[in-house]
Amino acid sequence: MITVMQNFICTVPERLDLVRRNTPKVAEVWGDYEFIINYNHTENFEEIHSIYKEHFPKLKFYHNLEPDWGLVTRALLNEVSTPYVLYINEDQELYLSKKDWDDIINEAIIENDVDYILMNHIEKYNTQICADGYLPNPEDQASRIVIENWGRYPSPGYKEGKNVWFYNGKYSPHKRVSSEAVYRTDWFTDRVQEFLEKGDDCTHDIPWRKKMIPNFYEGYYDFKNGMVRFPDMKCAMAKKNITAPSSMNAFTESCSPVSQGKSSGKKQRTSIAGISERMGARR
Repeated sequence: MITVMQNFICTVPERLDLVRRNTPKVAEVWGDYEFIINYNHTENFEEIHSIYKEHFPKLKFYHNLEPDWGLVTRALLNEVSTPYVLYINEDQELYLSKKDWDDIINEAIIENDVDYILMNHIEKYNTQICADGYLPNPEDQASRIVIENWGRYPSPGYKEGKNVWFYNGKYSPHKRVSSEAVYRTDWFTDRVQEFLEKGDDCTHDIPWRKKMIPNFYEGYYDFKNGMVRFPDMKCAMAKKNITAPSSMNAFTESCSPVSQGKSSGKKQRTSIAGISERMGARR
């Protein structure tokens, strides 16, 4: 039911060490899934490809260097044949077993047909405070925006399951649509396509308007264009802290010489079809 997808670079030694250390654990949990990967840099390409080839038997591994996260990700989505896709960064360490994951998927997707499972910064939101409809710091700026989106305070809170918390888009405790999530494939495809068409024209504040990083996508799906825009979307998150991001700054690494050198700021320099034709998977 699920395909794992990544579009990333790994040029910082500490993050390369993390990939070496974490990939066997990822394979234990998700190794039965197909992996569709693009490595967007020349540095460390051979080692990353070798690590992934060793651990993931159902692997499509691409080496497209287009400095445009949305365009390449949209092309990767053309390769997905499952109803759900798990988009996850390479710097997320896993703290769960395969049984833990299967229990989450069975409850969230098989039994309750959710649309979206949050996979990043879960520890901020899977607390009893948030489950009861409150926010830990309701006076800070981000929380005030969330409360305004709710239109009430407290919110109705979460519905409790055995392994996950359930909530809908309207009363999401996070205002952004995180790129790191389990998505319905069609919905994720629509979101990336819309971002490609409208991202440059977005008028609200986006800290990182750089095409080569997913931060731009997340910044586009924020404020009134974020979770509150999809009020009926059925969402879930694990009750346990099953992932933790590396302390390395993804933005710092993503602004690499290769990416910066190729970025011209022009709109959609290459078509999705053109990128798809040039992908050429490494097996």
